Order: sequence, then C-alpha cells, then structure tokens
Amino acid sequence: MAKEVDNINITSKPLIIFPYMGYENNKKCEWYFWWTVDRCKEVDPKPIVVLPRDTVIRGDAASFIKDERYATLEVLQTWSVDSCQTWLAGWGHVLDNYPEAERIIQIPGDIDYVDEDVEFYGNLSAFIKTTTSDIVIGDFRTGDQYSAKSLVDTYGTYSLLANWFPEISQSIRSLPLNRPRSEFLNIRTSVLRDLLINNRNFAYEQTLNFLIKSWNYEESKWKYDISISRLGALSDNKSFRNYRASIDQIERIERMLSLLWREIKQPKKRENFSNREFEYLYTVFSNEYDKLYTKSKGIMDTARTTLRALLGV
Repeated sequence: MAKEVDNINITSKPLIIFPYMGYENNKKCEWYFWWTVDRCKEVDPKPIVVLPRDTVIRGDAASFIKDERYATLEVLQTWSVDSCQTWLAGWGHVLDNYPEAERIIQIPGDIDYVDEDVEFYGNLSAFIKTTTSDIVIGDFRTGDQYSAKSLVDTYGTYSLLANWFPEISQSIRSLPLNRPRSEFLNIRTSVLRDLLINNRNFAYEQTLNFLIKSWNYEESKWKYDISISRLGALSDNKSFRNYRASIDQIERIERMLSLLWREIKQPKKRENFSNREFEYLYTVFSNEYDKLYTKSKGIMDTARTTLRALLGV
C-alpha cells in the first residue's frame, strides 16, 4: 500500500547518503543534513539514511547516532568502498524491501553549504517531490571553477565521454545537463530495476553509467524519459579538492567508459555469419578500440598536466 502523508498519495522512498567523514566538526554540513531529512519527510515519514560502517567505527557518526532524531529514520549501515557504492546498497535495500515504491530519490548528505543561492533549498524540495519523467537528474553549478567536481568534469568527464560516446555526449549537452555525474537522482523504481538487473553494475559513477545504459544505440535516442531539475549553486566538500582525488576519479571514469564501449560495441556472433565474416568484424572493432584508447590516453595526459598546474602540485 502506498503511504499517506498530508493527504498526498506518496510512493517515493528517499535515500540520504550520510557524510562519509561525518559532520562532527562541520556545523554547516550538519544543518544541511538535517534540513534534507526534514524535506524528505514531506514525502516519506521515515526516510532511509545509508551509513558507512567505517564512518561508525571511526567515531565520525557518534553525534548522529546519539541524536534523538535518529530513531525517526531507517538507518542502513553498510560496508562500501566509497560513497558511490553506498548508493547501490541503498537501491538494493529499497528494491528488496519496498516493492510498492514507485520512485527512489537519492540525495547526498555531505554538502557544505549553498553559495549565496537561497533558491537552492526550494529547488531541492521540489526535486524531492517530483514524480514526472523516468529519470530526473538534479543539476547544479559549483561556485568555484577549481573545485574538485568542476575540475573532474571539465578535464575528465566531458572529454572522455566525447571520445568514447560522442552521440551520448551531444545528447547530454542538449538536455541540457551540466553535471552528468550528479549525486542527485530521482528515478522510477521500474527503470532502476531494469538498469541494475539487466546491465553491468559499477561501484562508482552510477549516474554517468545509467545515462550510457539509457541510450538506444540502434535508434540514436534515449530509451527513457529523462529530465533535468535545476538546483542552483553549491559548494564542493573541501577535503576532496586535491590532485590525487581528482585524478582518481578521472581514472575511474576512463575505466568505466572504455569497458562499457567494449561491451556495447563488441560484435555479436550470429548464425548467418561465417567465421571469416565474424573475424573481420572483430578486427574492425579491435582497430576502432585501439584508436579510441590512444586518444583517451592523450586526454588523460592532458588532464593530469592541467590539474597539476591549476592545483599547484
């Protein structure tokens, strides 16, 4: 049965990703986290908070666990290699335990503060309540062009995506979507189930992966109805504004894109193909991959050089 909240028929399950480093010494992050919880309660009286176990073990969730509001939440503690893997744990939990849920709303809980953009809060509240479109991506700007998110996207995501999947790159820009790696995701449960069960899962870059898997390669169009929800400007977590973290993310993006390209573009053996015909198609496929991989290496080299200069490494 769908839940009734304020006489509105609600079938959405919000997932809030608890800050990996906690908010013990970050009042702005703590305020944003609990503000987000309150907004999510407008669509579900008991939203889910995904809490990394290592955050608990380090003691970085001590004040959260002791908070009297903790009992009003459904807290899912999980082992994860990074924040993106907590997404997967949360999605699986909803799919396994809430078959009546029609939508899943994912929100990061580690935003430091909003950059002089008070409309962000109203926009995020509207994003949480959205029930249109199969996939709604919360798009945002960063106030600092040298923040980790901006650097990774500018010198990694956009260039690598244009290299491996130019059609998708063009369509993402025409949505228009600025942040294809956005952590803000509002998705129809049936679509999420299809994306997770019928495709390869990744522990990172989930939104970008979903966009690539949502493309119909034969008809050159999106399989699902995708829309963009403008959130405004926000700040990156300053602890991630460094050279190593940016390069780590760009390398993960490159690995995922090249692997997905091989999976999608690899010739499929058909009954009417002779061995010679199949070998020829596979040779064409291999040659194309080598060309794209060479270009991808050049993009990676340029990204490392540029990031070192911008970050003063």
